[in-house]
Amino acid sequence: MTPHVMKRDGCKVPFKSERIKEAILRAAKAAGVDDADYCATVAAIVSQQMQDQSQVDINEIQTAVENQLMSGPYKQLARSYIEYRHGPRQPA
Repeated sequence: MTPHVMKRDGCKVPFKSERIKEAILRAAKAAGVDDADYCATVAAIVSQQMQDQSQVDINEIQTAVENQLMSGPYKQLARSYIEYRHGPRQPA
């Protein structure tokens, strides 16, 4: 079963594991991590976790990615992904 993703704007789109991999690779590049195999592995694990659901929220996907990255060897990649997810910080 291929789940659908409920985006922030409320629309549903088909789940695409490639989008997860691309987001992780962007965060890896920003963090100076050059390990595409690791990024692909994290994306595959998260994608597999989502496959049993008919619909999944984008926040659920992003939280799963964060959890995988935080338990991995590249803490700077996890930080980069979290910062990407939450967008630029506003000055206090």
